[in-house]
Amino acid sequence: MSGRSSASLLVRFVREAFTDRKILLIIAVSIAGSSLSTLASPYLLKIAIDEYIIPGRYEKLPLIAFLYLLALVGQWLFMTLQTYYVEVFGQRVLRRLRASLEEKVLRARLDFFAERSTGDLVSRLINDTNLVNDVLVSGLLGGIGSMLSVVGIVAAMLILDVRLTLATLSTVPLMVFIAKYFGGRIRRAYRETRKRIAKLSSIVEETVSGIETVRSFGRERMVEEEFDRASRETISAFMRVARYMGVFWPLMNLATLASISIVIGYGAYLAYTGAATVGVVVAFVQYAQRIRGPINNVVSMYDSLQSALASLERIYEVLDDPRVEDDEGIRISRLRGDIAVENVWFWYPGRRDPALRGVSLHIRPGERVALVGHTGAGKTTLANLLMRFYDPQKGRILYDGIDSRSISRRSLRSRIGYVPQETYLFPGTIMENIKLGKPDAGDEDVVRVCKELGIHEFIMRLPRGYQTPAGEAGRLLSVGEKQLISIARAMLRDPDIVILDEALSSVDPKTESRVLSAMAKLMAGRTSIIIAHRLAVTRLADKVVVLEGGRIVEEGPPRELLERRGAFYRLYTSQEMLARG
Repeated sequence: MSGRSSASLLVRFVREAFTDRKILLIIAVSIAGSSLSTLASPYLLKIAIDEYIIPGRYEKLPLIAFLYLLALVGQWLFMTLQTYYVEVFGQRVLRRLRASLEEKVLRARLDFFAERSTGDLVSRLINDTNLVNDVLVSGLLGGIGSMLSVVGIVAAMLILDVRLTLATLSTVPLMVFIAKYFGGRIRRAYRETRKRIAKLSSIVEETVSGIETVRSFGRERMVEEEFDRASRETISAFMRVARYMGVFWPLMNLATLASISIVIGYGAYLAYTGAATVGVVVAFVQYAQRIRGPINNVVSMYDSLQSALASLERIYEVLDDPRVEDDEGIRISRLRGDIAVENVWFWYPGRRDPALRGVSLHIRPGERVALVGHTGAGKTTLANLLMRFYDPQKGRILYDGIDSRSISRRSLRSRIGYVPQETYLFPGTIMENIKLGKPDAGDEDVVRVCKELGIHEFIMRLPRGYQTPAGEAGRLLSVGEKQLISIARAMLRDPDIVILDEALSSVDPKTESRVLSAMAKLMAGRTSIIIAHRLAVTRLADKVVVLEGGRIVEEGPPRELLERRGAFYRLYTSQEMLARG
């Protein structure tokens, strides 16, 4: 990504972002009007001095003064329009850019998130897009206006006097050299600051999310040291930028001020010798003063552009990542629930050893299957494949005889009730969180499902019942009660297939029986896959499948497997012994 040229980044951004033609036309007219107004006032001053004040003709001076005032008012009016509509245009570009990034994040495959921290993605979505808007929209359009002003002023000066024009522009090559010398260095320094800010954001995000773990293990000091180290690295990166800027801007200011000094000195000489009129010299002094601002704006834009391009690179790095879930394929409305896993092999990206090795499994409609095994055996991987979070590299998975790759991911998932190991409550109320399972469901449907699962009573005991904010409820609910809400989400969509990913692993004993009861109601009459860490849940299953090292080593009814005294028996008895202490 860092190998992309500045020109290619800018061309792509302008092509994709500058699409609101009506607003761009208003901005163009305001920029042109502002530039013309800037040119008019010094020229009117030249006419007033040479044609009226020096000759002693004062009859038309009021008109010249009125036109001069009109030029100043016009400049103010056009600048106001330009500022307002540039901001409107910028906010629209910002909204579209963030929407594209949000869509990308929502559609990205799981391995995309494995390589990026939450803080880094938040930084790209908020900080980088803000900087791109401030510089590449507001700054770029303002810079275009400044460049037009420079061109217009140079043209006006050439018409008045070529010699004074050359004197005014004598320091421009020096400005170009300074900008070219420092440009690449400033860009690299800004890119480093964006990385450091993202790392700092990531540390804060992870610390807040895992604050209980940090405190329970007494790791506050370690986190403080890590944050301090990242903070010092961030400051160091910013200081590198500051050092470049501390040399860059004073040099640019010296160059621009030198041009004004040259115009005053050389112009005075020309006026003294009669080679130029006093009005022309005064006009040139004003033009030299006025050209300094636009030139500084153009150079400032060039400087800021380095930071914005570094942010734009980070944004396009996310947008161009090819790891996106498609939603192509057959749209299904119902499933019988027949699942066939045929010789499935799967490798996680970047891993050499396969997570699944030739797994074959048949689950009949309505059958309840428990997947058991040690951590890393492949249970969750198989569930991820069944949800089409990933597709197998070898073999296939069939739903009712249809290859899963041929089925739309969204429509497939709409027929699966998925209960993850840890329930996340989104912003909103308890009612809105349960409705995530079926957004178009009515409140009465939610209440009916909760009563059926036996969780209506504890929800009604919350401060505002179903309307209790999820943030508040998150502090009031146990892990098991949150899991009950997750089961209600799944139940509300009336799925054909149920996947329970270690739904009891973190549940307290007090709530376990209620969760088991709710799980049984959810699975009734539905094809169900239970990823079981706590093996007591296998009593709800018709069949147990034991995985070791990505392979199925044993399968059958739980009672029958216990009688065989094989892999499942060893797992079950070892867990029972641990439970007894």
